[in-house]
Amino acid sequence: MNTKPSNLTFPTKLTVAGLIACAVAIWIQWLSGDPAYPKFPPGPVFFMAVAAIVAFGARWWWTPLIGSLIALLVTSGWFALLPRNLQRLGHPGSIGHFAPGIFLGMLMQIVALVLTDGAGLVATVQNYRSRKHEIEVSKMVLRFFGAIFVLMGVVVIVSRLHADPYHNLTHMVWGALALGASFLALRIARVFCIGSGLFYLTLAVLGLTIGDPAMGRAWQAGPMLLHTGDHVFHLVLGSIFLGFGLLPGRERPYREEPA
Repeated sequence: MNTKPSNLTFPTKLTVAGLIACAVAIWIQWLSGDPAYPKFPPGPVFFMAVAAIVAFGARWWWTPLIGSLIALLVTSGWFALLPRNLQRLGHPGSIGHFAPGIFLGMLMQIVALVLTDGAGLVATVQNYRSRKHEIEVSKMVLRFFGAIFVLMGVVVIVSRLHADPYHNLTHMVWGALALGASFLALRIARVFCIGSGLFYLTLAVLGLTIGDPAMGRAWQAGPMLLHTGDHVFHLVLGSIFLGFGLLPGRERPYREEPA
C-alpha cells in the first residue's frame, strides 16, 4: 500500500481555506459582541482542528469529505434558522453596537460554508478516482463522528453551555457506542452505521411531521425537547450514516506499478 504523503490538490486547499474562514467568521461575530455566542465559542477551535486533519491527512483520500460533512451539518443548521438569519443580515442595525462586524462575520460564514460544502465533495471524488487505498468506510465514519460526539459532549459539560442535558447525554452515549463498534468486525460496523442512520432519519421525520409548527416544530421525544434545527441535523446525520453504511466495505488496495 502506498503511504507516501501527497501534495494537496486545489479543491482540497479550498476545503482547508473554507474551514479556516468559517472559524475566523465565528470569531469576528463573537468579538463583535454577538449575543448568539457563549463566552467562548468552541466552534472555531473545532473548525481549525478539522482543517488541520484535512491539510495533514493528504495521504488518505477521504479527509476532505470530513470537512465537507461538517460544513454541510452547520449549513443545514444555518438554513434551519433562515428567517432569523435573514433578519439579522437584512437589518444589521437591530443587532447592537457592533452590528457591522456581526453582519460581515455572518456573511463570511455562510459563503465559507457553501465553499467548503462543494470543494470538499469535489476533492473527495478527485482523490478517490486517483488513488485506490484499502478502506473500511463504515468504520471510518463511526470512528470520526463517535469521537466528535464524545468530545463535544464533554465540552458542553465542562463549559457549562446551555444545552438539553438529556440530548447531550444521548449523543455522548451514541458516540461511545460508535467508537466501540468501529473497532469490531466490519460487518458489525456496517450494521451499526445503517441502524444509526435509520434511527436518526426516523427521529427527524417524526419531529418534522408531528412537531408543533407554532413552536418551531418542537417535539417532546421522551425527556428531550427537539426543535427544527435538531430535526434538520438528524436528517442530515441519518442520511450520512445510512449512505456510508450501505457503501461497499473495502476497496482494492493500491499497488505501485513496477518500474
